[in-house]
Amino acid sequence: MSELDGLLQQKNDLLDQIRQIEESCEGIENEANAKKILDLNERQMSLSAVKRELQTKLSSIDAELNNISSKINELSGTGIDKILNAIKNQRWYFLNNKPKIIFDRDTALLWANLDYFPYANFNGNVNDPMEDYVGEWYYPSPFELWKMIEDKSFPFQEGSNWRIKNCYGWSVYYQKKFSNKDLDNEGATTAISTGTKNTIPCCRVLVTNNYENNISPSNNFYTEKEKLQFTLNIFVTNNLIPLFNDNSVTQLYRQIYVEKPALLKQLSDIQDEINKLQEVVSITSTFDYKLLLTGYNIAEIDKSIIKYYEAVKSLAVKFIEKLETYENEHQETLQEFIKISLQLESRYVDNPNLTSDENGSMSARQKYLAQHLQLGLDEVKKKILSFKEQAESLENKIEDINGGYNSITELAKLEKQDRASFSFIAENLADIVRKALIKIEFFETHKEFVKNVILNWNSWNESYKAFKTQKYEELKAACNADNIESEIFNKWYADWQKKRFLIEQQFLPLIKFSLKGHLMEGESTALKVLDYLQTYKNDIDNFYLKERKNIYQKFAFQAGGDLQEKFETESELYKLTEEFQKAFQEIIFSLPKSEERIFLMKWSEPLLNLQIDEILNFVKDNDLQKISQEVLNQFMELRRQNFIAYLSDSKAYSEAVQQRDKEYNSLIFRMRKDLMKQ
Repeated sequence: MSELDGLLQQKNDLLDQIRQIEESCEGIENEANAKKILDLNERQMSLSAVKRELQTKLSSIDAELNNISSKINELSGTGIDKILNAIKNQRWYFLNNKPKIIFDRDTALLWANLDYFPYANFNGNVNDPMEDYVGEWYYPSPFELWKMIEDKSFPFQEGSNWRIKNCYGWSVYYQKKFSNKDLDNEGATTAISTGTKNTIPCCRVLVTNNYENNISPSNNFYTEKEKLQFTLNIFVTNNLIPLFNDNSVTQLYRQIYVEKPALLKQLSDIQDEINKLQEVVSITSTFDYKLLLTGYNIAEIDKSIIKYYEAVKSLAVKFIEKLETYENEHQETLQEFIKISLQLESRYVDNPNLTSDENGSMSARQKYLAQHLQLGLDEVKKKILSFKEQAESLENKIEDINGGYNSITELAKLEKQDRASFSFIAENLADIVRKALIKIEFFETHKEFVKNVILNWNSWNESYKAFKTQKYEELKAACNADNIESEIFNKWYADWQKKRFLIEQQFLPLIKFSLKGHLMEGESTALKVLDYLQTYKNDIDNFYLKERKNIYQKFAFQAGGDLQEKFETESELYKLTEEFQKAFQEIIFSLPKSEERIFLMKWSEPLLNLQIDEILNFVKDNDLQKISQEVLNQFMELRRQNFIAYLSDSKAYSEAVQQRDKEYNSLIFRMRKDLMKQ
């Protein structure tokens, strides 16, 4: 899983947890409320991220954040009401994250938890045992002590009268000296004596000037709910986790005010990381399109036609923007390629000197190269904009239906129509872009190779056209000089043309394989193979122009000389094939990947079997009964030999090739010998 996938998964998990809290704890009574809260939460998260980046807009963002929090509270009223009602019925609070402290709702004073504080006959600095909470701890006044214990609700009230921990004497600071208050006597200042006994310190760090007045029962300015909210605010703003008498309320509080904010914080942090990834990761063929889907609620989009067309339009625009940025960044590359690929853009026109099959092969070659070496992004943009236009058409169709008299029925029909899911459209658009960028990146990485492919394509085209005109005329002139009839040299040319066309047909499969990223070692193995193939082609041309008539003249006046002539011709051509195979062998076993070796072996089979096929077809077409069936069977067995079996052993391959050559020459000799028999 990539870093981005991990972040997106964390984001989705957090959203699910937030959704669960809202649905189970915060009084969401319908799906609309749940959606509103989710939208508000995401908006709140987004604003928090902006706040860190744009300090100049702090005040306005804070106002919007507070407004959103207020709306969340309004929508989540049921859960908060439960917490406020619990606060109304409970004065004292132990704190889950501050175990040494007790909170008094009526005064906002903090008191030491006597399960931790060494209260008995304490004589020292009361701040020392209370180091886990910021704030100054002190000996209470008799008024603070009496207000704390008077209603006997204090958790450590124990024994007769108002005793704490069944102890009557407790230290107070009164009239600028440390004294002892006897809790067996009613009243704040009664039974105060000199000296100190048991000690319970307190702290005013949470107390505000108006807190007690704000929550007073006699205060008519605030409603009861607002008074209780003052206490809740102290818990929330100071990150306290109060323990309610009802454990379910404690859990509710934790979920709403501890877990949910923590999740939102994580969500915001993850969104920040995703945003950073979006900013720094330029679009490439490996670009993860899921980056563009952040902020899209795919489940909601697929349920709503309106959200659907809005999302498709929005996503199409994002892809177009990415492509335009990419074009600007790679403008030099694109311009350079346009200059060298202009020849591929023109439509292929059939050459009258070529056969239908030859023109078809040339056309297919140009069409493939034009499609796979076309680097411009205009066609890609057209495809993407087509999706945008279809989404707009859907929007317009809804608008037209809305103006009709049967809109409900027509909308129902429209809603039931099949359409691709939004996630599939996103993936498809990404695939369209990816395929286009692969071409550009391939050109950037293999610029010289692509240039050479286009040069070779053009050179091979011109060479074959010349073969069909100029080379023919050269052969004709040479034969006319020796009074060789046109019927004879035209037959030679037909054989020559068949071999040349077979070689031509090997060009495109080799280029197709290499454009997938294969055969790119060093200066490009594919180009080396083309060079060897070009040499082989030139050798065949030279043979027909310079050697073919000599063989004819050698057997012209012998009985059965035409048959001997054919076998000697194929033997000489086979020698050229041997030379090609030797050079080809070096390339095959220099490749590190077996896939490439297998491809080249299969690719070369038609060339390596060319003379064997020619002999077998010749024997069949001429019904040569003089050649024994045993020899023909051995020749066919030679045709079936598979060199892939020697893929991993160059020495064995070389030996097999030598053995094949030996067997071929031996069989040709035996065939020619059979023909000499009367």
